[in-house]
Amino acid sequence: MSILSLQQVNKKYNQAIDFAINDVSFEVEEGEILALVGESGSGKTTLLRLIAGLEHPDSGIISLSGQKIVEGKRSVPAHERQVGMVFQDYALFPHLTILDNIKFGLKGSNQEVERVAKDTLRLVGLKEDYTKYPHQLSGGQQQRVALARAIAPNPKILLMDEPFSNLDAMLKDQIREEIRQIIKKTGITAIFVTHDTKDALSTADRIAILHKGFLQQIDIPKVLYENPVNPYVANFFGKRNEMEAIPTEDGYHTTFGFISDSEAKKHKNKVKLLFRPEHGEVVQRDGQQLSGKIVKISYFGSHQMVKLADDEGKRVTIRTNPGRSFEGMDRAQFFLWKYDVEEAY
Repeated sequence: MSILSLQQVNKKYNQAIDFAINDVSFEVEEGEILALVGESGSGKTTLLRLIAGLEHPDSGIISLSGQKIVEGKRSVPAHERQVGMVFQDYALFPHLTILDNIKFGLKGSNQEVERVAKDTLRLVGLKEDYTKYPHQLSGGQQQRVALARAIAPNPKILLMDEPFSNLDAMLKDQIREEIRQIIKKTGITAIFVTHDTKDALSTADRIAILHKGFLQQIDIPKVLYENPVNPYVANFFGKRNEMEAIPTEDGYHTTFGFISDSEAKKHKNKVKLLFRPEHGEVVQRDGQQLSGKIVKISYFGSHQMVKLADDEGKRVTIRTNPGRSFEGMDRAQFFLWKYDVEEAY
């Protein structure tokens, strides 16, 4: 069931030529984790602030739990929307203990507020840090305090702005999984902004991709990665290789060699074969394979990236296993097990 709905939402800042948010519409299901992704200036943070009530759209309707919180000039104040917010810098009160940070803003008797605050801290794994101050905690612990403060009032929806940006690479994987588990345990619907595709792919149930204020595509990670609706979405999750090809009755002629494919006869003009590095494989056997000059090999521990060039200098990159040795080799053969075909003209 939908808990949040945006209908044709637009927002332009004063003096700006273009809209920051342009005719954006989508719905978020109850209990879902949605990631808003895009490059700087894409409108993702503006969209988060519109939902939170920190900005007002020029037009459009925003509904939360079936109630219209924004319509025309009418807007429910931010503090009445039952929306939790975790800011990028966490915005913790440095002069308050961790427990008092959580208690701040909670309503009820002193005994009830104390119980809720401690229960929430236990939920995020900080049951022994009640008396500590924010500066005494690690970045990951501070983030969990900020999360606890946001979810303690039991909001209808949780908003997070770049929640993993202040964490070092060693902590990120662990914290991402912890945050996801905490949110799922509470059952709270969450939306977070990120520019890091790994954050989005590993944490979100669905991902919404924004570009210059326009919503490009919203779907589960697998669909976005494997079936992008346009080149921007495809390249956002890592560059795709492009290989020009001439179709024949039984395959495609490329500058790297011939690819046998009975579907090629459907195309009459030159095409582009689009594929990701992991959709190819470097082989060490003879046969009807593609071939290229080895330009560069980059080792990443879990895999290697092999950059190959044709006789015209055009390049493709193939991902292969880390144990493959290319010592003494000037060229390498490869084949593609998956690719998309687009008309070149």
